[in-house]
Amino acid sequence: MRRRTLVRGALATALAPAGIIAATSAAATPRPASAEEAGLRGVDVSNYQVGFDYARAAAEGLDFVVAKAGGCQLSEGPYTSNSYADHIDGARAAGLRVGHYWLTGDFLSPREAADFFADNLHDYRSGDALALDVEVLDDSTRLWNDADVSTWFNRVRERVGAYVPWFYISTSALRSADWSQTIASGARLWAASWGANDGNYPGPPDLGGHYPDWAAHQYSSVGSVAGTSPVDLDLARPWAFDVNGPTDPPPPSGLPKTSTEQDGIPGPIMWKRAQNWLRIESGYTGLIDGIPGPLTYSALQRNMRGWGYNGPIDGSPGPMTWSAVQRLAANYGYTGPIDGEMGPNSWRGFSRFLNQDRWDQLIISA
Repeated sequence: MRRRTLVRGALATALAPAGIIAATSAAATPRPASAEEAGLRGVDVSNYQVGFDYARAAAEGLDFVVAKAGGCQLSEGPYTSNSYADHIDGARAAGLRVGHYWLTGDFLSPREAADFFADNLHDYRSGDALALDVEVLDDSTRLWNDADVSTWFNRVRERVGAYVPWFYISTSALRSADWSQTIASGARLWAASWGANDGNYPGPPDLGGHYPDWAAHQYSSVGSVAGTSPVDLDLARPWAFDVNGPTDPPPPSGLPKTSTEQDGIPGPIMWKRAQNWLRIESGYTGLIDGIPGPLTYSALQRNMRGWGYNGPIDGSPGPMTWSAVQRLAANYGYTGPIDGEMGPNSWRGFSRFLNQDRWDQLIISA
């Protein structure tokens, strides 16, 4: 879905880039053959497919459309896609199945993003797919991780009830991480794997054992449907649109999230989460009291061995300790220098790591 980057300045007016919408005489891409013939044929669309001819697409055998609802990857803040409502209305009028997708980004927390998405759904109906597109585009700096993605799905479920959850990600990114919390949330995999990317179905995506199965497969970005080219082509299993029944809510958190991720100011909640993390991973035996001292810093230094710290375990942090913390934070959105000087941006990246759901549950010593 890389082509779907939202052009700056297009938030108020949807303009299709020149050459994107082809002449209406263009031939439709053939329906994929092979063992997947019984699947549902679909496309996903955004501002690049303004004016898509849904009636013609339905006549050509299209089964479903997933439209971009918006995203939070732009520094200007979250937005609703200009073409979103028209895509949903056009697909419904043509009798097609409908999905709504949200693009991840750095500029809302997963829970806030889920609320914005739910608050701005257009003509949502039971049986519509609600999809999360996990990519790094525009101003974003990192891929959402398992905790982020599962938080989004769990919050959407809280907002809408029983629903059809789709998790979009490239198979290469899927295979590079663990997605156990996302699997537990009930999200169905919408795998992006283009193969030769020539408009033909390349066969099932390679999940590498990192997800139980796939529900939908985006197999090409160069399709031609109803006179529009290029357009992403998708294949979905017939059960991909089955509504998930109600499930138990996620367990209550033992520790609140720290606001340091937003304001860059370290405080007791941040340090409580750090102490809990260090108790789980690095042998910290002190109190979870949010007051860092030698025991906290010694455990931090032990953990930072994995991030390049090679100084003494003396409970007295200095530039070497904080440089290692900055290396960790760089995996969670920090883009500044590795200089051992902790500032607001360093603390934000570190706190984004600490705000993962896996550090919520308070670990009490025996």
